[in-house]
Amino acid sequence: MSKALIKQRVRSASTALNAFRHQVGEDDERTLMLDLIADLGHLAARRRLDFLQIAAQAVSAWAYERKSADGAGPSPQVTITVEGRRPKYAWPKKGGAA
Repeated sequence: MSKALIKQRVRSASTALNAFRHQVGEDDERTLMLDLIADLGHLAARRRLDFLQIAAQAVSAWAYERKSADGAGPSPQVTITVEGRRPKYAWPKKGGAA
């Protein structure tokens, strides 16, 4: 991924984080990001989406984009588990239903 595209995505993420900051009134960047990610998990559950799968895919994409400016090489495999809990909703397999 090009540096210009990463810069554009950072601006977009910053805009979203600032909108969330105004909603919740939090100023600490780390706490703000943590709360936004947790709230996205609640939203995913409400919409019957597998948040852990989405988060794992997002972290994989982020790691790939950081290491591979030319788009070459495999994507890192990321697994997120929560002890004692299985995901309630299964991510659909490629070409089929869940």
